[in-house]
Amino acid sequence: MTKNFFRQSILFLFFFLLLYFDFNYSIANSKIYLDLADLVFEHDKNYKSHKTTSQLLLKTHLDKKIESWAKKKFVLKGKHGKLKIKIMEEKIFDNYVKEYFEKFSFIPRDGIAYKMFFTIIVLAENPNNNIFARIESSVNGDKTFLGSFSINERSKAIDESIQTMIIKIEQNIEDEISKKFKDFLTNKYN
Repeated sequence: MTKNFFRQSILFLFFFLLLYFDFNYSIANSKIYLDLADLVFEHDKNYKSHKTTSQLLLKTHLDKKIESWAKKKFVLKGKHGKLKIKIMEEKIFDNYVKEYFEKFSFIPRDGIAYKMFFTIIVLAENPNNNIFARIESSVNGDKTFLGSFSINERSKAIDESIQTMIIKIEQNIEDEISKKFKDFLTNKYN
């Protein structure tokens, strides 16, 4: 009897895990269909500001990640109008940069902390129909290192934080599209 119960429990667990992963996969890969013609990336000229006392070896690039995500996420089905994505701010600084020193008063002398700020604007405009919509999404993050960590260890940890922040900013944009882009939403069959 205990063997049958154990088998049934494993089967139920497997079934629910399969449902869970399939559901999350379908949500993560859902497309957004917009009645617009062009996707344009117009990042602010000096959006990137990395003011750190040591050169971080970052592998994650906000602009490339956002552009890749947008090309996969948005399906443009219209004849007019543009979807513009602008990175307004990508700021990373540490507690040794003098102009930001007071923001890190909680860090001991042997520690180092980084603060990160990302701001992205998504604009949809169709002058033919005289409609316009705008989403601004900002995320903040920080990472603190107490003790001695190599530049490689710090770079890896900052990269992981940046990837988490990018996922959060993409989710924020997706959540706001259903509210603010109602005039532009269409379905895949139009």
